[in-house]
Amino acid sequence: MTKILLIKTGAAGDVVRTTVLLNALQGSVTWVIDSRYSAILPVRHPNLHRVVNLDNALETLQHEIFDHTISLEEDPVCALLACKIPTKKLTGIFLENKRLTYTPDSACWFDLSLVSTLGHSAANEAKKRNTASFQQLLLNMFGLPFTGEAYSIYRNIQIRPDHRVIGIETRVGVRWPNKGWSGYPALTKKIQQLGYEVRLLEQRNTITAYLDDIAGCGFIISGDTLAMHVAMAYHIPSIAIFNCTSPAEIYDYGTLKKIVSPLLLQAFYKTSFSQAIIDSVSTEEVYTAFLQHKGVSSLQKV
Repeated sequence: MTKILLIKTGAAGDVVRTTVLLNALQGSVTWVIDSRYSAILPVRHPNLHRVVNLDNALETLQHEIFDHTISLEEDPVCALLACKIPTKKLTGIFLENKRLTYTPDSACWFDLSLVSTLGHSAANEAKKRNTASFQQLLLNMFGLPFTGEAYSIYRNIQIRPDHRVIGIETRVGVRWPNKGWSGYPALTKKIQQLGYEVRLLEQRNTITAYLDDIAGCGFIISGDTLAMHVAMAYHIPSIAIFNCTSPAEIYDYGTLKKIVSPLLLQAFYKTSFSQAIIDSVSTEEVYTAFLQHKGVSSLQKV
């Protein structure tokens, strides 16, 4: 069986969407990951041989030879790791003259990234024009079509979704503050008036506890965040608001409704906060989408 080394350490949402490789590639995968996110990965998967924490990856793996290393982290430590562990083939990020670069077969994705050899402006314009999903771009690195391969992550099978519980994730990371949305409080009130219980998702002591919170919901509303990806992994109907990131890159798996800000192009991947951007989608638009989204109309209001 082909020995594959996969280096994808974070962030959490990116780890989730990268798990499509477990279902698309044939081989025995050793996954190098940040210890904070290792619990996201499935407890059992026929193609996931082992999970290695980044902190001790070199010590653990330096005496092995892999058939294929897939290096997906735009990070010097990870790029150096990809160079140091023996492999017959490398796809993705590596270090050349102490600078991050990437292999030609991975250009379909990394040409759109912060390390793009095209330059920042050209990469940003290419990202705006892109119509392919992340999954399509990722599998294109290996000459494979994307045929709807699912995410594959941890799940507590004892927890069943409750159709009366609507999970809302209002938080966003510091890197992309414009992923936030000002309409959550008003939307929460409108949903509660229908008789639903609203669960505001919060930081938990473990990431699996957070995933369990989502698993217990019958519907998820968020920005382009981890909660959105987990909802799709769990086949939970969801709505995501796209204020500043690419909706085209997100494959909806038939369960996600995307709401796109009218200011998307002027806010595209900007890291400085703008009140106008987070106000640009109306509460009524999201509420109407909630009522109309596939599966919602069949929910029995309490």
